[in-house]
Amino acid sequence: MYEIMFSVLASMSILLAVVGVAQLRQGSDMDERLSMSLGGSFEVMRLQDVTLSQPFSRRVILPLLRRLSRAVAWIWPENRLRAVEARLLLAGSPGHMRPLEFVAMQLVAALGLAGGGLLYGYLVAYPFSFTALLMLLGLAVGGFGMPQFWLARRITRRRQGIQNSLPDAIDMLTITTEAGLSFESGLQEIMTKWDNELSREFARTLRDIGMGQSRRYALTGMATRTGVPDVQSFVTALNQAEELGVSIGRVLRSQSEDMRVRRRQRAYEKANQAPVKIMFPLVFLIFPSIFAVLLGPAVPQLMAFGV
Repeated sequence: MYEIMFSVLASMSILLAVVGVAQLRQGSDMDERLSMSLGGSFEVMRLQDVTLSQPFSRRVILPLLRRLSRAVAWIWPENRLRAVEARLLLAGSPGHMRPLEFVAMQLVAALGLAGGGLLYGYLVAYPFSFTALLMLLGLAVGGFGMPQFWLARRITRRRQGIQNSLPDAIDMLTITTEAGLSFESGLQEIMTKWDNELSREFARTLRDIGMGQSRRYALTGMATRTGVPDVQSFVTALNQAEELGVSIGRVLRSQSEDMRVRRRQRAYEKANQAPVKIMFPLVFLIFPSIFAVLLGPAVPQLMAFGV
């Protein structure tokens, strides 16, 4: 059974290699014809040189994921794709990845781990049984879930970064607004001085405003993309101030004080959670080591007395 499955994987690898060599040969023939037509007097920058100057992920991984995404587009449910799209939006659209490309990455990770386990079983001559099949299935499920775990970690880190930098950004907006600049000019100042997730979101908001969206819809889109409650409350306060005609400087000052109080409360909350979190390593890691050091020398003596 191992031989059959390994032969199938090897045949697919050889087929992909042949197709890749054929495409490279076609590209080199095209370059030769182009140089002959130009008479060799012009220096032409080849498409291959431009491609090789890009990172490996953009040259190899993303095109492979795009081709696989076309294959799974007709079998993957639409509601699952919308859920993946929402999570990619919360993660900041890493690599401008589309939902089908993320699903293709999950399939590649699942097949890669399962194929690696299959190759290892073939090399060590592990008997193919129901247990081995369950292990391969577990590897495939684990590989399919690895991109989801990576995406969840990225969403968490992005939310924490935005949440921690928001009070300082509101302080800067308050200073620039009271100095006579507009709200958009304050966002522009943050963009030029900072390079974090929040400044990139402000840059996208300014691009949306520049493309014709109203400030209300642009800010609402930023709150939706971040998924941070502090950003949502900040955007809600700005939209209400715009509707009621309240001074935006006064709103920014009150929001700055509120955000700093919230950040202080979160710090207190984490400090109060520290004793509870330290219980696990204390009970299961530190106490057994202490008992082994203190009671270990007495064990041989107790065994000698027959206790």
